[in-house]
Amino acid sequence: MEQEPQDVIVSAAMATEAARMRQQNRREKKLLRAARVALRKKANDCEMLKRKKQSMLVKESAMQKLFDDFMLFVEAIEKNDVKNAHSFDEKAMMNATLTMMNDGRDYSIDNGGFVTEY
Repeated sequence: MEQEPQDVIVSAAMATEAARMRQQNRREKKLLRAARVALRKKANDCEMLKRKKQSMLVKESAMQKLFDDFMLFVEAIEKNDVKNAHSFDEKAMMNATLTMMNDGRDYSIDNGGFVTEY
């Protein structure tokens, strides 16, 4: 069965359009995959920054508590409040300070204030 020239032209145009649409679909799927990868990376970065912020807040809170405790000790000394001055634990203060200086690693073993591990 012979096709009319007009039918051949329509068929060719439809085949060309279908090929163009397949190519566009492939490009869009590739862009979507790249966007999903980028989104996953941004989500991971966001989670890492949240954890880092939380860690920093914990460290800042610990430093603030250490400072507040030390200021209570200083005020007790200034007011000659022997009871409160004697209740201050200097060793605990040193251990807390060493821990903060060493990024949270606990070096509370009594080694005269010297860090022996790195």
